[in-house]
Amino acid sequence: MENRMFLGGMAVGAALAMVFDPNSGGRRRALIRDKMSRGAHLTARGADATVRDVRNRARGIAAATRARMWSEDVDDPRLLERVRSKLGRACSHPHAVDVEVRDGEVTLRGPILAEEVRDVLDTAASVRGVHSIVNELEPHDTPDGIPSLQGEGRRAGPSLDLLQSNWAPATRALVAASALAAGGFAIAYARR
Repeated sequence: MENRMFLGGMAVGAALAMVFDPNSGGRRRALIRDKMSRGAHLTARGADATVRDVRNRARGIAAATRARMWSEDVDDPRLLERVRSKLGRACSHPHAVDVEVRDGEVTLRGPILAEEVRDVLDTAASVRGVHSIVNELEPHDTPDGIPSLQGEGRRAGPSLDLLQSNWAPATRALVAASALAAGGFAIAYARR
């Protein structure tokens, strides 16, 4: 215990001597002040982004809950955008699929890889507001010879935040809070 206190005192003394050194202490103090200011600025920006993200997610959850409780009539342009936005997770070349909507009936046309047809139809049918699906897709076993299926098509990443490479601010805050809680629990358990 005495060794720890002695080493701690030496570290504090060395830090104070560096900061209050008459020759270059002013530069060190300015550097510390700048780093503290930048840290405070980044923390404030991160907190603001987290608050906005949590607020937007809460609004989205409330809207989804309302939509499940009450059926809504969706106009065709809005339904078209909903279907188009979901297609990116269902097929590798969503730009090749033409979507037409008329009174809740969705017509899908265009070339598509054969193994993706079922996913596209199921995804389009699951969109809130869709009454029926008309399948006019042209399935192809390979993309050879079909210009709109050329190139490296890829599906959008997973929708669950924890599986993505870049987490949303609210997810980062939740994971950080969980890690701190787990660390605190581990320390409290170790002291028993």
